[in-house]
Amino acid sequence: PERMRAAHRAALGRIFEGHLAKLVGRTLEVMVRRKDGSECPVEISLSLWDDERGPNLGAIVQDISERRRREAGLLQLAHQDALTGLTNRRRFESLLNDLYRRGEAAAVLLVDLDGFKAVNDSLGHAVGDALLQAIAIRIPAVLPRRAVMARLGGDEFVVLLPGTGDPLAARACASAILAALADPVVVEAHVLRIGASVGFALAPAHGRDGEELIASADFALYRAKQEGGGGARMFTSEMRHAAAALRSAQDELLRALHGDELVLHYQPQICLATGRLVGAVAVIRWLHPKRLLLPGAFLPAIKMSPLALPVGAWVLDAVCRQIAAWRGQGLPPFRVGANLFSAQFKAGNLVREVADALARHRVAPDWLELEITERVV
Repeated sequence: PERMRAAHRAALGRIFEGHLAKLVGRTLEVMVRRKDGSECPVEISLSLWDDERGPNLGAIVQDISERRRREAGLLQLAHQDALTGLTNRRRFESLLNDLYRRGEAAAVLLVDLDGFKAVNDSLGHAVGDALLQAIAIRIPAVLPRRAVMARLGGDEFVVLLPGTGDPLAARACASAILAALADPVVVEAHVLRIGASVGFALAPAHGRDGEELIASADFALYRAKQEGGGGARMFTSEMRHAAAALRSAQDELLRALHGDELVLHYQPQICLATGRLVGAVAVIRWLHPKRLLLPGAFLPAIKMSPLALPVGAWVLDAVCRQIAAWRGQGLPPFRVGANLFSAQFKAGNLVREVADALARHRVAPDWLELEITERVV
């Protein structure tokens, strides 16, 4: 190219003055001009030799345009989420850590879709992927200009607000995200109503580094989902303590489940007009070896953990076993209610699980009542 010819001539002059040794065994990448006037990158390997006519210069020149395109594509893949085109986790964490190194304030908002698994399970992954792509277009439209949105994986997204240390500004952004997801999304003729929960944290107040800040936002997200979803919560130090206590309770509950410390009590249902027993409701009690625990102290730990599935299956089996025992003792039939956890609905095998428990203990289906809480509905 014309703009580079003077530098090339000067370099050739130095080579013929004996400076080739610095280039032996190396390849140079430079821009050249094609016959049609367009430019392309090339790789040049030089060699120099002498004969009776004097010094000779040889060059092997290779067009590396395609290699550069592949490298650019790989760089894009290294920084972008393949499904949505958003920034990926690795690039996001790098940007966040850069803000910390500069000492700049920032806010991180974690966004988790409510009900995404049900879409995947009922309509298939193709519809689920299309939904994620639609979300990746809808949310950025309501974000501030400098905001960066990334997909961390699954249905979890994260938003970085550089220069934002104001909790009110972060909450306003969270509210805008929730409002953007309030309207249904149409995917392949399916009208999907997907809500979201948002947890956010502020730097540097809520984290000494990027990893701790994301963890703090995750605590806040956990609280938002624990409260029923569809809302936004800001991190507080109490959340970290509560999460630690919850994990400890879940560890104890796992031991309790395998150690026969969980038992069912039955609250009778009486017809006031006749005084006749018409039913009963099973309630879980924890016979803790060291302290008295009311249901409110441990039921949330079950609901918000993977324990909900094994505990729920244990309740169904225990209730059916008790119904069979009462019938074997000659008591007249009455319905016994068992509460269901939302995880049992989401698992997708509830019908089979109930049918198996009934068959295992030879219990008629109309003797069992499944109780569904408002939150499950």
